[in-house]
Amino acid sequence: MPSPLNWQDSMASDSSPAADRATVKGFLVLSRLPFLSPGIAALLTGIIIAARMDYAYELGLVCISLLGMTFIMLATYYFNEYYDFEGDAINRRFTKFSGGSRAIPDLKVPRPVARIAGWSSIIVLLVVCITYLALYFQDYPLLLPLALFGAFCGVFYTSPPFQWAYTGIGEVVIGGCYGVLTVVSGFYLASGELNIDMVFIALPASLTIFGVIMANEFPDYDADKSVNKRNIVVRLGPAKAAWVYAAAMVLAYPLMVASVVIGVSATIAVLGLPVLLLSVFAAVTALKGGHSNPKMQTGMGAATLIANLLSSLTFALAFPMGVL
Repeated sequence: MPSPLNWQDSMASDSSPAADRATVKGFLVLSRLPFLSPGIAALLTGIIIAARMDYAYELGLVCISLLGMTFIMLATYYFNEYYDFEGDAINRRFTKFSGGSRAIPDLKVPRPVARIAGWSSIIVLLVVCITYLALYFQDYPLLLPLALFGAFCGVFYTSPPFQWAYTGIGEVVIGGCYGVLTVVSGFYLASGELNIDMVFIALPASLTIFGVIMANEFPDYDADKSVNKRNIVVRLGPAKAAWVYAAAMVLAYPLMVASVVIGVSATIAVLGLPVLLLSVFAAVTALKGGHSNPKMQTGMGAATLIANLLSSLTFALAFPMGVL
């Protein structure tokens, strides 16, 4: 089996058994639409906080930014499906949240469609960037480098030559992008200002999306190890990695509560309780061996994903008008 780190071998393996054609249903499965929610939630959090602080945001810029964010994520997912094919094809322990969409291994979509869809998403993203340059660049010049950095990190998560997911830093890269980078960008595009306090507000989302990635790596451990995908779980082993996962999850709520020092309403302590409960459930489950139990892995994945969404959106509710 060719290594996923070998670009030429990976490209050549399009000759593997595959579906004869793509169906609409298969393509929707390939797109992993429910997993667009973490990025959109984080971006909306920054936008809503700026709006509640009475910034006069540009609705058109908000719309094209949401569109651009969506196609950054879609490009990321499509390329993931293409370059993770070898591991996904031999994976027999996947859950509803791990192992990719299964669209290609289950012969719902030909493998080359994923690569074509990835490049098509990048083309749409370029059109969005041109629109932004024509209409909004002068007033919001930093949005383009922020977006391009996010696209760079996402596209090369599994794509050569960087393949962050195969080198042990993929979890950190995604944590930074889906948390800090996205919340900061959302606030900026609605306010025209970079606010350091948004970094603090985004840390719980960064920790929990880090947890989402790790939760998905536990059931994929054997397949990832066999194709030399050296993520944190493969490097540490599931038992030790469970402690890293648990630490990331249980730190999210204390950081949410600590945000009162930068002006967030103290109601965050109450509004954030679902994040605490979900995080503790996921952490305890992992530490009690749930990281190796298929049913418990599914529960961990669901709890972690919901905790991630709430760890960002809760701030939109807890932020009173005119704070900071």
